Amino acid sequence: MDLAPNMLLNNRYRISSLLGKGGMGAVYLAYDLSLEQNVAVKSNYNPSQESTDQFLQEARLLANLRHPNLPRVIDYFILEKTQYLVMDYIPGEDLGKILEKNGLQPVELVLKWAEELGGALNYLHRQNPPVIHRDVKPGNIKLSAEGEAILVDFGIAKAAEAAQATATGALGYTPGYAPPEQYGHSRTGPYSDQYSLAATLYALLTDQCPVDSVQRALDQAVLTPMNLLNPEIPSHVQRAIERAMSVRPQDRFPEISEFIRALLDPSFQPTVPAPSHESNFPPIESQPVSASKSSKRWIWITLGIGMVLVFVAILAGTAFLFSQRRAQATPTSPPAVLVPENTVESAAAEIPTDTPQPPPTVAPTVPLPTGTPMPSATPEPNFLVNGKQVAFVSNRADPETFQIYTMKVILQDTGGLVASNVQQRTTSAGSKFQPAWSPDGTRLLYVSKGSDADNAGEMGDEIWILDLSQDGSQPVNISRQKGDDSDPIWSPGGSMIAFVNKNPYTDVLQIYTMKADGTEKNRISGDYFETNPEWTPDMQWMMNIIYASGHRYFHIRDWEEAPYPTPLPTSKPFDRQAFFGRQGEILDFKLSPNGNQIAYTRVDGYIKQIYAMEFQTRGEKNTLLTADTTANYQPAWASDSQWILFTSERDGNPEIYIMTGTGLLQTNLTANPAEDIQPAWQP
Repeated sequence: MDLAPNMLLNNRYRISSLLGKGGMGAVYLAYDLSLEQNVAVKSNYNPSQESTDQFLQEARLLANLRHPNLPRVIDYFILEKTQYLVMDYIPGEDLGKILEKNGLQPVELVLKWAEELGGALNYLHRQNPPVIHRDVKPGNIKLSAEGEAILVDFGIAKAAEAAQATATGALGYTPGYAPPEQYGHSRTGPYSDQYSLAATLYALLTDQCPVDSVQRALDQAVLTPMNLLNPEIPSHVQRAIERAMSVRPQDRFPEISEFIRALLDPSFQPTVPAPSHESNFPPIESQPVSASKSSKRWIWITLGIGMVLVFVAILAGTAFLFSQRRAQATPTSPPAVLVPENTVESAAAEIPTDTPQPPPTVAPTVPLPTGTPMPSATPEPNFLVNGKQVAFVSNRADPETFQIYTMKVILQDTGGLVASNVQQRTTSAGSKFQPAWSPDGTRLLYVSKGSDADNAGEMGDEIWILDLSQDGSQPVNISRQKGDDSDPIWSPGGSMIAFVNKNPYTDVLQIYTMKADGTEKNRISGDYFETNPEWTPDMQWMMNIIYASGHRYFHIRDWEEAPYPTPLPTSKPFDRQAFFGRQGEILDFKLSPNGNQIAYTRVDGYIKQIYAMEFQTRGEKNTLLTADTTANYQPAWASDSQWILFTSERDGNPEIYIMTGTGLLQTNLTANPAEDIQPAWQP
């Protein structure tokens, strides 16, 4: 609730005036009738139990702090679901108002303040557990009557614990001064206050608020060099501040005391030390892509022997099963005739263009002699996944145009895997990409240029839908939106479609949703580059890739507090242990239909390899599936969650490959001189 002047709060604090107000609460000047002095009373309106518990815990911790550059916490209490924190009142102006009134500050004075503030933050960080302020900025720094910098406003401070993620009740940040890990639910620590202190010094020395850290992380903005804004700044001061403002926590100083020493040391050079076990940075785990030559040779020899033994066992078992089935076949069964499936295109498209066709045979008109044994029945092909079709993209009909094709996968008597029933599904002008099946397996989404009538010169790539359940049906443009549309994906129930739109004015890639008929478009993304949306089977989560600092990281958003489609839920790192993720840079990914596994492409320089991880552990264990190869991407799960299709260039040409969910039996299915890419298995 708002507090009026002369109101007596908690029978002790008489409200004098409002000092400031924000979305989560307000700060009041009050008179303490017990101590007979002015105090600052901060209110917090967040009524959640989590926020209340955290407030009480942190208020008790802050009450024990004593440092000349920190105000004392005098009291804390809760009234009518509003939380209050009472602290020393520091008269005078804050540095935010001084900066606004007088502009940039002298270097010598800023360095004096930096030393004082650094001492206060070091004191906080060395508590047990460390106390993280989390809102260092000019507006939260007061000057005492003696001219000393006092760090105030602990409204979103928190006690740091091992592996602690940001609690909901502590959410808060000031754009420009908050580091990227403070957005969403990522871990914060002393390294976060270091970034904010450096950003504060940047503003005081340049009279310009730094650009938002997430925009920097997403390559949407760059930090203007300080010497371009203020040539009086010494080079070593600029180097120290820019290192402390590194987007990645591990690129900053190990602790604030080293940052302050670098600010005061004219010989400082911006070298980044190797991480140590004593560092305050969060652990950033990585998986080595390669080993030493000798160890790698023995690893692959061992794996090769194991793979051969597994493959031989599979072949033997498969041959035995098929020999048993042939022995049990009825010798008088009529011959079976395999009839190609109908297509939505021309009859000529029913026959694979790359497969030589035998000349037609003429049935005999003379009856067979009595007693001649009838030929045995032709065994029905053993289609994988109940004969579900695989959609893919190929330019085999025209090198200049990519069209949508389908095929099926057969497990042969010998245990081999081959493609069959290859059919061209689209023939119109213009290339098509990114096929995506509807949950019922009857319709395909894909991306292609809009017609002149559709785009009127303003639209680019559009989302099209093709109904394969109706012979002769024509594709329909359903997105009809300015800018390029891509990455279409169906919701689990088939009522919604998520896709990515490239804003024609800002070139920002953002995620949208729409109904299956193209109506009711809603933007899900904020102002950052986001691609590759993917729902979980229960639609409680949507995963996607965020483009950051020239890299691609795995993120997730949820609708925990309100059901979908609540707009603009917060996007958070998928890996809860590290802001930048232990998966490395992700090119693309797919969630298995049962929701248990994620197959994804990891990029390391020119190497693209497919990994798998469990959804529940959120990146705790990442398993390499395509070992000893360098160009594998676009994984796609079968509906039984046992097989994975993917694109590989290991043979020098993009082809569709198949493997088990654990990386076994990797087989080239297409083996065509054309390019075959982007597989999608029918649900």
